Amino acid sequence: MTGSTRSSWWDSTIARTGLIDRTAETAHGAGGGTLRFWLEPLFRADGSGGLLQAVRVELAGDRPPRTATARTEGGTQVPCVVEAAPAGTVRLLLPAVDEDTTVTIEFPEVAPGVEFAVRLRPQRRWTLHLVQHSHLDIGYTDPQGTVLAEGRSYLDACLDLARTTDSWPEEARFRWSVEGLSSFEQWAAARTPRQVEEFVDRVREGRLELTAMPFNLHTETCSTDELHELLRPARAVSRRYGLPIVTAMQTDVPGQVVGLPDVLVANGIDYLSVAHNWAGRAVPHLVGGANLPRLFRWRASDGRSVLVWRTDTPHGLAYMEGSIIGFDESYARVDELLPAYLSSLSANPYPHAGKGIPGYPILDAQFDRDPYPWDILHLRVLGTFADNGPPRYVAAETVRQWNETWAYPRMRLSRHEDFFRDAEDRLGDSLETFEGDWTDWWVDGVGAGVVPMALNRQAQSTLADAQTLSTLSGILGADGVHEDTEEAPAVYDKISLFNEHTWGAGDPWTHGCVAHQSGERQWIWKYSQAVDAHDRADVLLDRARARLAERVPRGADALASYAVVNTTSWSRTDRVELFLADSVIRLGQRVQLVDSRTDEVIPFVERAQVNPLHRMAGRFVQCIVADIPAMSVVRLDVRPADDPAEPTYGLDATTSTVLENEFLVVQVDLARARISSIVDKGTGRELVAQSSAFGFNGYVYDQYATAGGFNHQSSKTVADDSMHLLAGRWEAPPAAMVARESTAIGETLVYECVPAGTSKLRTTVTLPRGIARVDIVNRVVKPSTLVKESAFFAFPFATDSPRIRTETTGGVLGTDLPAVPGSATHLRAVRRWVTLDDADGTVAWATHDAPLVQLGRISIPYVPYPSSMTTDEPGTIYSWAHNNIWDTNFPSEQAFDQEFRYSLTFGPPAPGTAPAELGMRLAAAESRPLRALRVTGEPGPAPAAQPLLEVGDPRIRVVGLTSPDDNTVLIRLQSFADEPVECQVRPFFDWTSAFAATYLGERLEQLTPGPDTAIPLALPPRGTGALALTRG
Repeated sequence: MTGSTRSSWWDSTIARTGLIDRTAETAHGAGGGTLRFWLEPLFRADGSGGLLQAVRVELAGDRPPRTATARTEGGTQVPCVVEAAPAGTVRLLLPAVDEDTTVTIEFPEVAPGVEFAVRLRPQRRWTLHLVQHSHLDIGYTDPQGTVLAEGRSYLDACLDLARTTDSWPEEARFRWSVEGLSSFEQWAAARTPRQVEEFVDRVREGRLELTAMPFNLHTETCSTDELHELLRPARAVSRRYGLPIVTAMQTDVPGQVVGLPDVLVANGIDYLSVAHNWAGRAVPHLVGGANLPRLFRWRASDGRSVLVWRTDTPHGLAYMEGSIIGFDESYARVDELLPAYLSSLSANPYPHAGKGIPGYPILDAQFDRDPYPWDILHLRVLGTFADNGPPRYVAAETVRQWNETWAYPRMRLSRHEDFFRDAEDRLGDSLETFEGDWTDWWVDGVGAGVVPMALNRQAQSTLADAQTLSTLSGILGADGVHEDTEEAPAVYDKISLFNEHTWGAGDPWTHGCVAHQSGERQWIWKYSQAVDAHDRADVLLDRARARLAERVPRGADALASYAVVNTTSWSRTDRVELFLADSVIRLGQRVQLVDSRTDEVIPFVERAQVNPLHRMAGRFVQCIVADIPAMSVVRLDVRPADDPAEPTYGLDATTSTVLENEFLVVQVDLARARISSIVDKGTGRELVAQSSAFGFNGYVYDQYATAGGFNHQSSKTVADDSMHLLAGRWEAPPAAMVARESTAIGETLVYECVPAGTSKLRTTVTLPRGIARVDIVNRVVKPSTLVKESAFFAFPFATDSPRIRTETTGGVLGTDLPAVPGSATHLRAVRRWVTLDDADGTVAWATHDAPLVQLGRISIPYVPYPSSMTTDEPGTIYSWAHNNIWDTNFPSEQAFDQEFRYSLTFGPPAPGTAPAELGMRLAAAESRPLRALRVTGEPGPAPAAQPLLEVGDPRIRVVGLTSPDDNTVLIRLQSFADEPVECQVRPFFDWTSAFAATYLGERLEQLTPGPDTAIPLALPPRGTGALALTRG
């Protein structure tokens, strides 16, 4: 902007000027005149073992003074050195004081006879650890390939800078922390062994630092096993090069999931350095986080902890805190700004007042916060005032000159590890400990890409099941199953690259090829990670099916036999889908489906092939299979049908809007396009709140009075109680019934309408036969728009004050559970399920495609997120299906034809943590479906109807099985119990030894089975653990 246009409040020069102004003091001279001065925390050796402290002064006039005198209140003259200071000011160096002391200062050269009384105060003797890094946005500033290529060149530059500064003073020698370990991995793959060895030597020397996380993520979008897999590269690098990696970094995203400390401590990580960028979208200081210490211990579920250092936006643009005070510019700029920064940090809630700090929202908000208490400080330093910036000399040059000039603050270019060890030595006994989820304020952005998000969630489930099926095939005698486990990390990497926090360009609506304007190109790359993950997981599952198919004997008199595999740790009755290939069973041939355990005929429904001209010829068969034991295989035989009667599928003649099965009665209200009633037949309890603001599965569409296509506008917008930002809200119009079926597998009703924000909304409500569950599929066909929008599906349950638990990655959030102060309160990302329980019973709800929820209310999606509702409804879950609120990084508009699937069930009042049992079993219906495969083994008797593995506590689930080698079965477990549990794991296959292990398969202590052959494995409250078995 030029001419007479005022600067934006996001102009960092305003912050710098404000920092100087808020630390200035004023003295009025006896006899006239005004002195502006700053008590700076700068000390210089006086040459005789003492220290001089600095007072920077500014005196009105044409020229700064070159001489000054200073006297105590008693008239004793004290030494006073005058030297030039920044911006035309001067510094007075006076003997350091240990208590408040008033001195009288005169400037005889420019203001003779005018004395100014200045009250000196003791100053902290700071130690500054400057940690240099480049903030890794995989994208945002350039297409992803360009960013990654530049990142490789940055590590070359690190070696150059390390060599150049080898002879410099130790504290000024170049050091660098690699923010994401994937940068090193890619660099090492593209460099010679000699170059890699040089880099590794620098790591051993303490000049370069490798950190444990591969990149920065929205960790709550990870699966539990994926979260652990993030540390596999760190463990591999550590073993390969003999390098202990003890520090992790997470930058930008303002929040980390509850399971992260468990993963870190399990893999030898002691320290976590986070930089929370509020970006105008986070207000932790207004919801209890104002006095969260910057250094604290974050307790893992087993009682161990990681030591956390955090910085955030008000401390100086989070990870740009060093740049805003000049560390990427020059010694002169640091000399001007650093003393004021330290003074303000010591005296104010935050060093910056707010203006000029992009993303520091609601500057007039009231909150209480104590100033920073310690004299040791960690400052992140970038090579340039930008994301994805290069390493440079400037910080090392500044440190060298600074330490030559000043005794304090003492500066040191450091690694994170250096700071943490120093801080632990100084402060370790006084640090506070916190536990629970550190809920992410930015996770609403993932609603901007609902189709790839759903694909990625499907890939997570498929990948876990692929490894489990493969391992089960190994237990049954298949060879080479370790190959599937060895190939899984590459798929996890694709999944995690989609969950990585950079979703696209700085200006995501653009179509260029370079820089922030490469929006479309960056989104294609990002989207492709989810597609590739989905497809590669399917390939692994296909191979695992083939391995297992050979290990199951087929029925001698069957046209074909199918193995139905239960990959969960509990017995199940559920829906199964088989594909009868025309190459095996002709399309016109009538068949019957027989359970090989009982020789009973199973009713089924046939469905036609989708896109039949271009896919495998054949038909689908859907049925309900009862009582499949945990971790087991049940065989179904397809035999010729003797009865020539009509097939058991087809439309019911009735048009009733009531669905009923053995457990539930569901009423649909077509006039409001909602479910009006769900009644538990056993107790008569109504599960749907009848007086809620929106109906059950009611569609709610909001538009906002903000504009798209303007960079960071959503970060500059503030909501209030006036509701001016809610431009409109619409519910679904009356719906028309499209189909009503009553079949062998359940009762189904399909209805359709055209609500605002869609081209079509088609809802399918299903009551499976013999299962106490309601399945809902909302298919939304949505056009693209830059208009700011959100869509929700409301689920108001009939409970007034429930205890709520939500599954998250590696743990649980709950209304009765602790959280790290300052966690986001208006939204969360759900892994799979939510439970609500009260004295009347328990309800479980699962979301299979869309992770975002708001509980009890719909908030206006701009800080400070006020409610848009007249009253809160504690029993209502709002599934936030999609949005495009963000103006940067996340896609600005989306069009799709996407299904949003939900399930719900109910149970009696549950003690303790039993509701979690209901939640995880409900979620498995779609996230861990019963897998069917056509068996190819030799004819023989059906496999025994018993589990291959049994877990003794119903609150514990098997996350998955893997095969680190062909003789090892690794069982990944997750506990939802609130107390420590000694879980009894009973394998029903031959094994020779058992070890507690990490999720990555690293063996810990050996375990001894009990007399009943069950193996006791200790699991922490709401935590994870693994068991490694050597097969006999």
